[in-house]
Amino acid sequence: MDLLVVIWVTALVLCGGAVAWMATLILLRLNSARAQARQAADRQAVQAAFMGILKGRADPTQTLAPYLGRARLMADALLDFLTLVKGVDVDTLVAALRIAGVNETLARRVRRGSLAGRLAAVEALGAFPGPTSVAALTAAAATGPPTLRLAALRSLLQAGGHVTLGRLLGHLARAELTHSGPLADLTRMVVEAEPDAAVRGLADVQISPATRILLLECLGRAGAYGAIPAIIAHGASRDSAIRVAAMAALGALKHPAGSPAIQLGLNDPDQAVRAAAALAAGEAGLSTLSAALGSRLADKVWRVRFLSAGALLKLGDPGIAELERAVMGTDAVAEQTAALILAERVAL
Repeated sequence: MDLLVVIWVTALVLCGGAVAWMATLILLRLNSARAQARQAADRQAVQAAFMGILKGRADPTQTLAPYLGRARLMADALLDFLTLVKGVDVDTLVAALRIAGVNETLARRVRRGSLAGRLAAVEALGAFPGPTSVAALTAAAATGPPTLRLAALRSLLQAGGHVTLGRLLGHLARAELTHSGPLADLTRMVVEAEPDAAVRGLADVQISPATRILLLECLGRAGAYGAIPAIIAHGASRDSAIRVAAMAALGALKHPAGSPAIQLGLNDPDQAVRAAAALAAGEAGLSTLSAALGSRLADKVWRVRFLSAGALLKLGDPGIAELERAVMGTDAVAEQTAALILAERVAL
């Protein structure tokens, strides 16, 4: 065959293949758009049914009958709708949906299907306290990827199940959960109920630094005054990030017993620890540390100087007096720092 003919045939085949591929992509996109439109319409219909139930104009079993088998749709519609209602309306809707068997549909969906669908079902199940939800969520928390486990544990707590700190720490130790903002929020709720367990957790030498920092933060937020000795001990940790977390926890607790440890933190060789200690002294309102904070107005690190000056301002008269002494002093750096913060105070 002539070479030119071969080239032309090859070109035509490639062009035909390209056209076919583009046509396929267009069809797929059109089908996807239609499916999304149908999904949006169905969600609106379900939410309209929810509103009818709240107004007493609809029977949940009959109104939702066409959609009861579609757990993902029910979960997404319910999660969106629950952001719009509160109090007794939530109780009324959940009770009606329970009669229609929605919680059982969601419980089945937790065990199968896509991860996105299982996550939606897990989150929606939290609105249905009771043994069905607790059993399904307990099973979901024991298997699957970290995102599904974490969502299941959050919903389990919401549904009336028991989530212990030991369980959370075990999941973290086995890398079945990963550190994240949502995990920190869940841990804070658990620590508020079990502060002593968190103190015992800090005593475990095998927990990771990230987990130790998380426990320190949660104990500070929980107002766990019984944890102060353990937190103070962590202020002397070899890990500067842990020392920072200890300072922050003592500042959140706002207890004078933390004053000596915070004062040590103000003299820490690590600038991040000194900055955290200055912030903690101001948050805790520790006027006894005015002189120690004043000594940090000449710190070699600007951030430490700024936070120390800000802390002194928070301390009221004792702190302002320390700032005024610095302005009249002989150290040019401390004078400049104090003058700046006092000028900002006047401007405010």
